[in-house]
Amino acid sequence: MDGVVHGRIGELARDEETGKVRCHLCGRSFRALGSHIRVHDLTADAYREAFGLYATKALTSHELSEVRRGRQQRLYRRSAATRASLEPGRKLARSGKLNTLARRDSPQRRAAQLRELEDGRATRARAAGERLLTALTDAGFPDEAAGLRTLYVDRQISVDNLAAMLGAGRTTLRNALAAAGVPLRATGVNSDTGRRSRVALNIEHAAARVGAADLHQWLRERRAQGASLRRLAAELERSVPWVRARLAEQTR
Repeated sequence: MDGVVHGRIGELARDEETGKVRCHLCGRSFRALGSHIRVHDLTADAYREAFGLYATKALTSHELSEVRRGRQQRLYRRSAATRASLEPGRKLARSGKLNTLARRDSPQRRAAQLRELEDGRATRARAAGERLLTALTDAGFPDEAAGLRTLYVDRQISVDNLAAMLGAGRTTLRNALAAAGVPLRATGVNSDTGRRSRVALNIEHAAARVGAADLHQWLRERRAQGASLRRLAAELERSVPWVRARLAEQTR
């Protein structure tokens, strides 16, 4: 079992044309694997365990499974002894315990699922990193580390605002800062530069929301038209104090 595995761990591959099931070990297809896997010195239970299949997984083609199911149903209807012998299993099925036992994952299946999850996370992380690099390049920073230091350290833009500006997730941004050797500021630490950067970014977003090239001019015109502070705040999706502060800025 140290060679190539023909199929995914945790799944029983089937030939789409014939419906036969494929052996993980040699890649050949059969109506039933039960007798074939003996050539690999495995029992059916050992095969299921080795390749992460459910304990009750039938190692047969759909066609053969249906034939066997029909035969068993006819035998069940005709034989009282068969019904009596199967009753404990039926009780387990009705209680739900049988389903729980049947779906209990093997260590191999869990390991395969974990590998797939890790591979998926790694793929998403690489894609997010590439999008961040593209956003920094578009913003005029072809060097990722230098760009992050300029924006986060020199301009004191917060992680939240920087993530919004670059269209990146906060986790992606924090990981990129760590990779660039840029320590994160402690929670609650602020600066005049940081506050000014956040205000400028919020002004930019508010102007874009109402389609204004100059937010201060837009505010001045809307006030001249009689718009109240509450109305302006609603249109900009900002607070009244924030609007009042922007109006005060243009009169200084």
